[in-house]
Amino acid sequence: MQFLPSGLAIPPLPYAIVLVVLTAASLAGLYLLGPPVTTKQVVAFAPWMIAGGAFHALYQVGLIPDVAEPFFGAPAVYVTTFLLAAAVWLPSVVRAQALDDVGRIARNLGVAGGLLVLGLIVFAYTYAAGSVESNVALVWLPLGFLGAAVLTAPCYYLLAIGWTGAVDRAGWGGPLVVFAHALDGLSTAIGVDVIGTGERTPIPRRIMGFAETLPTYPYIGKGWLFAVVKLVMAMVIVVLLADIVDESPTEGNVLLAFVAAVGMGPAANNLFLFLLGPTI
Repeated sequence: MQFLPSGLAIPPLPYAIVLVVLTAASLAGLYLLGPPVTTKQVVAFAPWMIAGGAFHALYQVGLIPDVAEPFFGAPAVYVTTFLLAAAVWLPSVVRAQALDDVGRIARNLGVAGGLLVLGLIVFAYTYAAGSVESNVALVWLPLGFLGAAVLTAPCYYLLAIGWTGAVDRAGWGGPLVVFAHALDGLSTAIGVDVIGTGERTPIPRRIMGFAETLPTYPYIGKGWLFAVVKLVMAMVIVVLLADIVDESPTEGNVLLAFVAAVGMGPAANNLFLFLLGPTI
């Protein structure tokens, strides 16, 4: 039985060696410096998660230069994006330790990541303005993020009522996790029910296949069930990880960031593909 998305491929050996060596060096540097990972840093990583999805979308529509293409296929793009973030993270940690200012790390990561995403959005819209057949494609990116925020607000409010202590312990990473997976679910639903794209990952495909058998399918499509499953799973994970965040903040926040990235990256990839044109 297939569990992983189709289209995953290891990059050519020279590129793989570069990625492995740089990743090992970055992880070694972080291990030796031992920086704390705060809840604010989890949020600061959000633009990098979006950038990873955007980079892969550019790769999928052929907008990455040939010499750099292997760095932006899947799964290499996740490593490449981590290395770009590490290029900001490591110097920020060194400077923060010298000045005894941990908050500097989140600020630097957030600002650099935000500027990177802004540049990618400007590039994507500039390209799309002259290539897409319908202006409708231009609305999916902002609509997706706005829609995910609308879904996240009441869900997290209900979570805060039922599990107040867990929400407090999870900090800002909690709502980011729920938002990321709301965005993934919503963008997938837009893709399969509105745009008519396929789904490369087996488990979501099975969930939506089941939704097709329900009497609701002719009226609200099949993507809604996947979005609901994603939201419920994200809320459960926040509750489960809250104690880890409280007891071991660095480890817990790293886990929250990872869970958020698993939703945010594919969601951003979907939305940028909708903007750039042909989807896969």
